[in-house]
Amino acid sequence: MQIEPLSTELIERYLRSRELRFFRSDDGEEFLMVLSNYEQGKLHVNLRINGLRRDIVEISISPAAYYQARDRPRLMELVNDWNRDTHWPKAFVRETPHPSRISVVGEGAYLLSDGIHLAALGNFIRSTVEHAADLFKKIEQAACLPSAHALEEWMDRTG
Repeated sequence: MQIEPLSTELIERYLRSRELRFFRSDDGEEFLMVLSNYEQGKLHVNLRINGLRRDIVEISISPAAYYQARDRPRLMELVNDWNRDTHWPKAFVRETPHPSRISVVGEGAYLLSDGIHLAALGNFIRSTVEHAADLFKKIEQAACLPSAHALEEWMDRTG
């Protein structure tokens, strides 16, 4: 396989080779996909090239649904645990345009100064999405469990 410079054309070629439906931003620099074959429902996947030398591919993944802002402490706890235990990708709790809602985003970035071949780019994209989907699954499973803060409050009340 031939190593190629990182480019939007390379990303588009990969997406088309996998027969993935995507949207491209007006300036052509970003790609957005909505993947719907995950247990947690739809995932929004955003791909872009960044960096001063345009040699960093970034991917961010978030569930299509938002979380309630009141759940921020619990989500922060879960995301911090994820980031402590997982070296890559990293996760963040983000604001949304709606003050009552927040989002959790998984993000991966890869420096490709020397280029990459199409299959390796696909592996990076696929593994980032799979890891982020795992995070969202863990969040859904943990949502019904009490947080460490709730347990501490309960222990304080019950003595």
